[in-house]
Amino acid sequence: MVLIISINVILRTVTVKLITWIGYDTYSEQMTRIINGVFIVLFFNTGILLLLVNANLNDISSLLGNLFNGRFYDYSPQWYVTVGDALVQTMLLNAFMPPIFEAQNSALTWLG
Repeated sequence: MVLIISINVILRTVTVKLITWIGYDTYSEQMTRIINGVFIVLFFNTGILLLLVNANLNDISSLLGNLFNGRFYDYSPQWYVTVGDALVQTMLLNAFMPPIFEAQNSALTWLG
């Protein structure tokens, strides 16, 4: 969970810096691109990647089975305990991270 959030912070920062570096004609267009880019990157890292790492896709194809050889063939009570719990905890932490970062940035601006 901490690793996913750390990677999310890095991906968010890189995405914002890249889109800012590219530049757009208007501020609203740039903010739209930043919001969409951050959403796509964080959605993939938090949701899809967590599901794929734990999925066992041997029944689908041998190639996918070699790539994704996790513990779970299907949703089961054990899946909800391990993967579902990690997913919910990560989403809860991600929900509270923006206010924490904003408070930290405000405090640093006020002090310095």
